[in-house]
Formats: sequence, structure tokens, C-alpha cells
Amino acid sequence: MNKRQKIVKRILLIVGAGILLGLSGFLFQHGFNFPSKSAAEKRARAFAEEINHHYSKPEGIYSFLTQDYRKTITEKEFVEAFLKERSYPYLTPLWINFKRIEMAEDNLSGTAYYDQAARLKGMVYEVPFVYENFNYYMIDFEEFPDGSYLEKFDHIPNYLINGWD
Repeated sequence: MNKRQKIVKRILLIVGAGILLGLSGFLFQHGFNFPSKSAAEKRARAFAEEINHHYSKPEGIYSFLTQDYRKTITEKEFVEAFLKERSYPYLTPLWINFKRIEMAEDNLSGTAYYDQAARLKGMVYEVPFVYENFNYYMIDFEEFPDGSYLEKFDHIPNYLINGWD
């Protein structure tokens, strides 16, 4: 190999390494994560943050849900269902505090555990999650597509509808 070929080879190696570093930086910057417990925990915490602080804009919550789930309900339908369910927060209080996660051995799925702020101490909110499309997505709000969440509205006590008097 002559001197010119060695220089070309080094340039190609440097360019290739730069492209690889740039691509990995781009992926991380745009929310792409490789399967790991720390990435799953970060995503589970972000899900709680979205629910707790951005509940008036459920589109953000919808973006955390699995691809299969998003095939069963449109964003618009999800937003309508979420806002309807939140219209009586005493039925299903949903302020969650991250506790921990449990991961499958392959880091491709797991369950996030949250303390649920509610009138009954010790309520735990469990949310399974899966790794897809370079990130973790939550399996939650499964009663929205079939409308079964509406059944609880059939049994609202009058004092919650009409007030305490």
C-alpha cells in the first residue's frame, strides 16, 4: 500500500467515525434511545410528568403510547376520551409519582410502578411498556378505544353531579 492509499484510508476512517458519531448524537437528541434500564426509567418519569403537568393537552400523552394502540384510536378520539374521563377526577384521580421499574432480561419490555395520588393510601398505578421505534412506549388507557371507560359514569352519585348540598 503506497502513501496515497494510506492517506485515503485514514480519511475514510475519520469520515466514517464522524458520520457514526453524528448519527448517534442525532438519534439521542431526537429522543431515540437504545434499550436500557436508564432509558426506560427516564421515559417512565417523562410519562408521569406529561400526565401530571400537561393533562390539559392530552396529545402529548398520546405520543407516549404504543404504535399498536395508536392504530386502534386516533389522536382526536384519544383526546376526547381523556378529557371526558378527567371531567370527574374524583372517579379516577390521576396524579402519579414514579416509584420504580421492572425490566425484562432483554430490556425490551417492563412495567413502571407509580404511587397514585388518591383518597386511598397505597394505590399503585402499574403501566407496562415496550421498546419500539428506538424508544419506550407505554401500554395504558386500554379502555378508551372500546369506550368501556364510560361505564363508570353510569354510577356517579348525585352528590358528585349536583354538589354536596
